[in-house]
Amino acid sequence: MPWISRLWSRWLPIALSFVAAQTWCANQVTFQVDLSVQRALGNFNASAGDTVNVSGTFTTVNWTTTNLLTASPVNSNLFTGTFNNAVNPGGAEYHKFIINPGGKSAAGQLDWETGANRSFTVTGANQTLPVTYFNNVGSIQTPGATNFLAAADFSLLSFFESNGISYKSNGQVMDGLAILKTNGINCVRLRVFTSSAAQSQADPYDYLNNLDYTLPLAVRVKQAGLKLLVDFHYSDTWADPSHQATPDAWTNLDFTSLVAQMRSYSSNAIATFAAAGAMPDYVQVGNEITGGMLWPTGAVPGNNANVQWSQLAQLINSGIQGMRDAAGTNMPKVIIHIDRGGDWATTQWFFDNLIQNQQVQFDIIGESYYPFWHGSLGDLANCLTNAALRYGKPVVVAETAFPWTNSVWTTNIYGFPGTSNGQTQYAIALAEVVKNVPNHLGAGIFWWGAEYQHLDSVNEAGFDVTSFFDNNGEVLPVANAVGQMAAPLFLRASLSDSGLRLAWPLSGAGMILTSATNTPGPGWNPVSSPVTNTGPVFYTTQTVPTGTSQFYRLQTN
Repeated sequence: MPWISRLWSRWLPIALSFVAAQTWCANQVTFQVDLSVQRALGNFNASAGDTVNVSGTFTTVNWTTTNLLTASPVNSNLFTGTFNNAVNPGGAEYHKFIINPGGKSAAGQLDWETGANRSFTVTGANQTLPVTYFNNVGSIQTPGATNFLAAADFSLLSFFESNGISYKSNGQVMDGLAILKTNGINCVRLRVFTSSAAQSQADPYDYLNNLDYTLPLAVRVKQAGLKLLVDFHYSDTWADPSHQATPDAWTNLDFTSLVAQMRSYSSNAIATFAAAGAMPDYVQVGNEITGGMLWPTGAVPGNNANVQWSQLAQLINSGIQGMRDAAGTNMPKVIIHIDRGGDWATTQWFFDNLIQNQQVQFDIIGESYYPFWHGSLGDLANCLTNAALRYGKPVVVAETAFPWTNSVWTTNIYGFPGTSNGQTQYAIALAEVVKNVPNHLGAGIFWWGAEYQHLDSVNEAGFDVTSFFDNNGEVLPVANAVGQMAAPLFLRASLSDSGLRLAWPLSGAGMILTSATNTPGPGWNPVSSPVTNTGPVFYTTQTVPTGTSQFYRLQTN
């Protein structure tokens, strides 16, 4: 568990080795540092005047603190700078990045990176160094943090782009997937219909998401460095609790042939993704299948529940086996997804039948939860907790959304207003619920329709105002809040006249800040001061006791 002594202040510079200044320029070197995690932790705030520099042996006056980096115009978290390099080709250059609070702090107050100096071998040509994170915190795999799926359904991205919609960050038009990655999103969900080319052309919004459409988008997802969940609907159009229509081309198949078709279709689809370099990390066998799938054959409970449940199980198993045929040792994790996030009774009915009675083997339980349809966050917490304890499987909120304006949805939903701030506060409260699922089985949150924007010609059912983007295409704060659910979990502290300020990212939602006067040993107690949050950062201020050491850590319930 992360812990920190109260004696920690700002990062201090370590002793640095000085070398003689060179008298000529070997080449130019471009430095790049990503400050997204430091910003989320409250350690860097450009709007408050904080700046970042790079210092090292490349300067003619070694280890100066005047080499200012500037924010990239397309990524406000990325800071870059190009400088003359005074180190001879073949030699080693050493450097570190420095945060300058307020842009004018004295040298003793600068936040230098900790640990060993960074280095690279100088060539005769100009060099651009890879993007790195300040203190390398972006590369640390913290259990329970970066393994969490902070995810978005982006299935209609290409559709919106083809209709002239653009996506922006700080006013700059960017690839929507790059905006997701920049904000910390680590997984994208794409649905797949069985629709024909003719169906897709006749009604793009309702039939477009077939394999031909989804494959190039999946390749883009993978190339953006994001994980991929493929949501197989096994229908020509939307599959949900009220619609689970068998594909038109499969309607004349008897049950045996339908089971075989599930296997061959699933196998061919996975093989197609794999061949394109877009192997899914996760798959859904069906979408919101509370009432079954491939109606009427796989509908449950039906007039003869035993027969219907058996048929549904055989269809699901056949789909999974088909994926395994194509995936081999690279089999994606399998999610079974229903729509009852706030309904434990129905959740238990469904998974008791599927797991205990039919012995269907899969990896993750998925639940849809929309607060305007599925009850309170308390209802969700009850359902997810009971599911995790009863079945011992990870649980994800496979779909959720909340409005950033009250133009369509209810003005106030369980205390959260329909505003961009209310949308963010809902995401934070949702994170606390999922992160509090027992035994660390709360595995992720997927925001549905995150790519939606208004189109006059399309009935979007109000989801254009629950997305990650406003009417001008600008990314909203909720995207960063969701992304920070997977941020590396670190407890940071700083001293000021008001006391000791402790801060941690949204990945620590639901955790308790505790303190002790000795470590290791017993005596860890929750702190008494209130914990508040500003966007994706939690913080509290402690009175600094005199004459004794004080230690702090975050721990789960």
